[in-house]
Amino acid sequence: MIERRVLLHTAWLATLASACSPVWAAAKGDDRPLAALLLPLTGPSADLARSMQHAAALAQPPGATKNTLVVFDTGSTPEGAATAAGLAVKRGAPLIVGPLFAAQVTPVVKAAGGIPVVALSNDAGGSGGFALGVTPAQTVGAILNYARSRGVRRVALSPGTTRWDSLADAVARRQATELGLTLTDFAPGATPDAVLVTGDADAFAGVARGLQGSGVQLLGTYQGMALSGAGLAAIEGAWLAAPDPDGFADFARRFETAFGNPPGQIAGLAYDAVGIARTLRTSGHLDRDGLTGSAGFAGVTGAVRFAADGTATRELAILVAEGGAFRTVAHSQSA
Repeated sequence: MIERRVLLHTAWLATLASACSPVWAAAKGDDRPLAALLLPLTGPSADLARSMQHAAALAQPPGATKNTLVVFDTGSTPEGAATAAGLAVKRGAPLIVGPLFAAQVTPVVKAAGGIPVVALSNDAGGSGGFALGVTPAQTVGAILNYARSRGVRRVALSPGTTRWDSLADAVARRQATELGLTLTDFAPGATPDAVLVTGDADAFAGVARGLQGSGVQLLGTYQGMALSGAGLAAIEGAWLAAPDPDGFADFARRFETAFGNPPGQIAGLAYDAVGIARTLRTSGHLDRDGLTGSAGFAGVTGAVRFAADGTATRELAILVAEGGAFRTVAHSQSA
């Protein structure tokens, strides 16, 4: 039943796309896709998946009629993702972009049978896939390196509760040792040089309110980029490591012009993944060696370079929250 649902949904997408966008139309006489795009087009994340599908379409040249994408619905389960990957293999895709969820990456890699998988997740879990999402190691490493360069020596850690937060906490403790920082657990009334919040945007703003007027520097991850309005005002002066909003801006403008609403950062990952596939196709190395042998790939979520183990180094911006906006003050690359 899962395979039938995926096939029916894919057929519906192909009909819709051919009617409204030349991106998805195969070139006459050439049925080979550029890549397969695996997204949760049904289920609770369907709206996010649509945004990512739109971003992937935007990454194709205007009027493109070849080197096309084929789209498969993963649903919300590992089984659905594995079925979608199997269909991508049957379709002859040389590269799989997706899935979005970490729990689906290993089943997709297994079903791919050696076809490289560029996961849109930030956790490939040692599956053999490549993680394109912004990882805890990238954002925490970048912000701690910057803080160290600015004279911070004592950091208190305010942890979150998700798996991402747990990974970020572990990275912070390892990085602190390597950088010669003193890392302690955050407690009200403590007087470190800085507090690193690895939790989500709400947790970041909450800690910020408690530190107002203390003189303690607030450090955050890219999750803080989700703040706006009063939440953004609360973190005035904070330092964050995140994809450069200046580099993202042109993509965001084109996306909103084309689709009538702004994209989120995660949509940018789909845009970058298709850009990577196009670059590899042009070079004649749309394969695993092409992914790991490149000096790096530019993107709106930061330039990345993949290692053979599936991890990536990524250029991130160091941002200061200032006057209700984020200002870029430096760039940093971290594993």
